[in-house]
Amino acid sequence: MSMNIEMISNSDEIINFMPVIESAWNSNNALHAFKDTIHSMAYHGGFVLAAYDGGELVGMSFSYPGYRNGKVYLYSHMTGVISEKKTSGIGYLLKMKQKEYAQSYGYNLIAWTFDPMMSTNAHFNLNKLGAFSRSYLDNFYGNMGDGLNSGLPTDRLVAEWYINDIYDKNYQDPVYINELNYENYSLTFNDFNDEEIIGMKMFTDFQKIKKNDLQTALKIKLKYRDIFKKLLNNNYTIINFEKKNNAYIFRKNYELKQKNIFK
Repeated sequence: MSMNIEMISNSDEIINFMPVIESAWNSNNALHAFKDTIHSMAYHGGFVLAAYDGGELVGMSFSYPGYRNGKVYLYSHMTGVISEKKTSGIGYLLKMKQKEYAQSYGYNLIAWTFDPMMSTNAHFNLNKLGAFSRSYLDNFYGNMGDGLNSGLPTDRLVAEWYINDIYDKNYQDPVYINELNYENYSLTFNDFNDEEIIGMKMFTDFQKIKKNDLQTALKIKLKYRDIFKKLLNNNYTIINFEKKNNAYIFRKNYELKQKNIFK
């Protein structure tokens, strides 16, 4: 695999992102107007990155300056790879290039949102990249029509990636607060107190559940929503994602150097 990741600013090149977006998000509604939006981001200080495998465009990422509560940061709106290369490491290379550009521009924080039900994304964001999450957003995008999001509220966790800071993400002996039944897709939460380290297990095949039984998927998502918000509002931080048990890891009173600007 011969990879080359480049900064893109030409509108005629950005139009080639549309098939990548359609493949990555399983959607056929990537409107041409979206191309103009991405072009304006590139012109006004955003980072628009394209990943080429040989001469083929296989991945893209775009981000732009954000400002909340007195803090300037880089907001990463989309990073996607065509479906047949999703596990090839291209997404990681795009994020590393984004980090490189962000550091050269003086950013310390890159932030983005992700669906809490998508375990693969959680592992990538929290474990592989080293981001944290302290904020849960209800139905952030409203109704969406793509193949990954249609039919359910678009709840999102905010990923905070402090690219110049070093944090200890190690943990021991989480108290797992829920049990999953894959036969009937039931979800049971146990009583829990203020344990320092909590693990919350997630279904590994949530997209399959959604495809087969939308109402069951909705019930599961809303049940998780309540617990995510309860923990985050009780001064827990999501510090990692445990691949072995497919579980979010929460830590009580975890001190980040930066205040939470996404409350």
